[in-house]
Amino acid sequence: MIVLGLGSGRTGTASLSYLISSQKGAVCFHEMNPTGAVFDGNPQPILNGIREFQAILNGGDRRLLALDYARPASVKTYEQLQKMDAINIIGDIAFYYLRYVEDILAINKNVRFICIKRDKAKTVGSWLKKSAIDRWPSLWLADRLKALITRTPFHESKNFWQVHDGTEFQLDPVWDKTFPKFEAASKQEAIEKYWDYYYAEAERLAAKYPEYFHIFPVEAMSNREGQLAILEFIGLRPEDMVLRDSFHMHKSGGD
Repeated sequence: MIVLGLGSGRTGTASLSYLISSQKGAVCFHEMNPTGAVFDGNPQPILNGIREFQAILNGGDRRLLALDYARPASVKTYEQLQKMDAINIIGDIAFYYLRYVEDILAINKNVRFICIKRDKAKTVGSWLKKSAIDRWPSLWLADRLKALITRTPFHESKNFWQVHDGTEFQLDPVWDKTFPKFEAASKQEAIEKYWDYYYAEAERLAAKYPEYFHIFPVEAMSNREGQLAILEFIGLRPEDMVLRDSFHMHKSGGD
């Protein structure tokens, strides 16, 4: 089985990757190749990944997998994959799969999509904190003075959810292209619109493809019943399920 995890980001998707990877014969990336992903317009990098996953499940060469070598976590999981015995489950967890769910199902039905949903206010607050540019006080002052002297922008945060020229917000060549953009009076409002869009689309997909796409509350990953439901959805028998008491939270990327 190929397992793809989704969620708006800041929803514990790295913990979902940990749960999936804990199963026997399973390996799961977390944002394996965001450099090759865009929000809309080019499904090919995503579809190539699905074909590569299926080839590996079929016993093909495990080296033939496109990943972002600038991401240590992706490289570590890739190296783990090369050392494993039989592979029964392989997947990736990333918010940017949402736009391509139907493209993926058009070429491969051996896929299950697990979408994690977190409270809107908590998600927005977490994204505001995550997208801020943290500096030590001394570095903040140095950067501020440098910006004044060189007459260049002084950035205090990034903004993945609105079109901007980099004057107020720092441009990000990897993550800016992976999010939809919204007309809004503020960055916070844009994130709120993003959350609304994301889960409206997720609800549509869950209703249209219930066999393949399911939404779980974030709390499901921290209790026995929720983990059992997730693992049952991807086709594991109860006797084969490995449950987790705690999770290692990955700090980087869009989780």
